[in-house]
Amino acid sequence: MAPLADYLTVNISSPNTPGLRALQDKGALEELLSAVMEERDAVAGSAPKVPVFLKVAPDLEPADIDDIVDVTAKHGLDALIISNTTITRPPLRSRNKDETGGLSGAPLKDLALQRLKDFRAASGGNIPLIGVGGIASAEDAYERIRAGASLVQLYTAMIYQGPTMARSMARGLARLLKRDGFSSVAEAVGSTEK
Repeated sequence: MAPLADYLTVNISSPNTPGLRALQDKGALEELLSAVMEERDAVAGSAPKVPVFLKVAPDLEPADIDDIVDVTAKHGLDALIISNTTITRPPLRSRNKDETGGLSGAPLKDLALQRLKDFRAASGGNIPLIGVGGIASAEDAYERIRAGASLVQLYTAMIYQGPTMARSMARGLARLLKRDGFSSVAEAVGSTEK
């Protein structure tokens, strides 16, 4: 896939794939990323190397976060995607609230934001972070950017708002950046830490 992709994601975070989240364990992750990066480098040869991102779950303990940051930095991954769906169940009103599997969208928002902040603190801002989970507006995206995300990904919100939401979100972000005196998104990344 490397010659065809802008980036590749190693997704070890889906709760719907039995045993997949076990790859977030430091030893398993070390072995996996070593093999992935070795293969990426071998395939690239003298061509530019395709960036490799790692997507993790929001349901992590502090020690897991530190281990993931260490292994990610050691292997030179290009970014961390924080986070996929959660297996936790915040108070929900849906009749389907007791179903198992990954929960996405608005109920994931606060947990995903907290994990982004945790990964930003653990990495010291030295690994680019991509925020995902419960982002449905320019304000949500801006909150993630200010918490340390260099990029954001949208999934569930596009189901409800459609593909034109990207344009309205970009316009809203431009307005928020201007309001706060930032000339670019890059200037705003991690600005709530200051």
